[in-house]
Amino acid sequence: MLNLILGNAVTVDGRSCIATNPGVAGHAVYGPYEQREAGKYVVEFPIESRDGQPIERNALCAVLDVTSSGGNVLHARKEIFAADLQNGRANFTLPFQLPKRAALEYRVWVSGALPLVIGDHRRVVQTTGAPITAEALLAQASFPDLDGENLPFFRENRDYFRSLYERDCGVRIEQDAVVLTIQGVSFYARSKDDLNFIGEIFFEHAYNFKSDADWCVIDIGMNIGLSTLLFAGKSEVREVHSFEPFRGTYDRAVANIGLNAPVAAKVQAHNFGLADKDWDGEILINQSSDSGAMTTVGAAVGTPIRISLKDAGGVLGPIIERARAGNLDILVKMDCEGSEFAIFDSLIAADLIRHISGFMVEWHAMFDDKTQDDLIRPLRKAGFVVFDRSPPVGNGFFYAARLREGS
Repeated sequence: MLNLILGNAVTVDGRSCIATNPGVAGHAVYGPYEQREAGKYVVEFPIESRDGQPIERNALCAVLDVTSSGGNVLHARKEIFAADLQNGRANFTLPFQLPKRAALEYRVWVSGALPLVIGDHRRVVQTTGAPITAEALLAQASFPDLDGENLPFFRENRDYFRSLYERDCGVRIEQDAVVLTIQGVSFYARSKDDLNFIGEIFFEHAYNFKSDADWCVIDIGMNIGLSTLLFAGKSEVREVHSFEPFRGTYDRAVANIGLNAPVAAKVQAHNFGLADKDWDGEILINQSSDSGAMTTVGAAVGTPIRISLKDAGGVLGPIIERARAGNLDILVKMDCEGSEFAIFDSLIAADLIRHISGFMVEWHAMFDDKTQDDLIRPLRKAGFVVFDRSPPVGNGFFYAARLREGS
């Protein structure tokens, strides 16, 4: 956070910064009040001097600190003098240790002796148990210093990747792809399509459920695997069964799952879609649509593509039976571009809804005679409470939790 009483907001090489004014003292940057668990850390502060009159080398220019409890608990402090800034931009590191969980501020106080440019984003890494130095850890976690000539996708979206980086997302280049790591989930970003779900999944937390029970999650409409990996990363989730009918999208999901070795064993990925019957054949898809908008319902015109669909009740019945035998609750996440109505029909016919504990459903307004009420009605009858977030017009979203056994 920038204190604009002390200067002006500026952007330097895509970085959000404050350019402080001479003769004005105070905390130029503060916050972000982020929660950190107990452990050892190091934080990096990017600072450089602006053009100004020469001052004494031993003049105090800034004080860096790490605090909690509204600035009342000091965890680390470092003074910066004019001599430290004589070679241009510098990244100052400050190690600290937390004895218990705390909401932290990484602050820079300026004396006003020298006008400075200070980055708003302060990178933090945990050093407990790390086999390499804190400086090396910070270097690994730094934003890629590339012009993007060999990776146009990175160059064209550099500002967006920088904004993710400043929201504590890891950004690295691996051959011909950008690899992003958000909240412990790593995935390849090769095109705009791969970025479409980041906000919904990681920042709006559309699928971020919490529970003390053990769970089996069924992800219908896996897409590139982000929700699947978010579920698999939860300690309470023991297994994830994911379904994606489009081969290109499925292959991207499998590659992303491979980046997440600690949780990959929890995931069973299937390259077919679910419906109310078994079917193999060609449908037409609009190639201009992003991967998340492709539907097994098919388009009137487009490119032919072969897919396989299986009856949802027949596929999910054995999965649910095994999970219940292992004392796992069942959660179904569904985002399948119109197929949700056929899938619900199949679940009802197979009498499976009463064995499921929760639903997260994005439904699609693709049919004149169907709305979310056609999905919610059987859930209410089965004893679910439903939280409907659907807008008056267009696609919508609802959550459902079963409170009692249905009749």
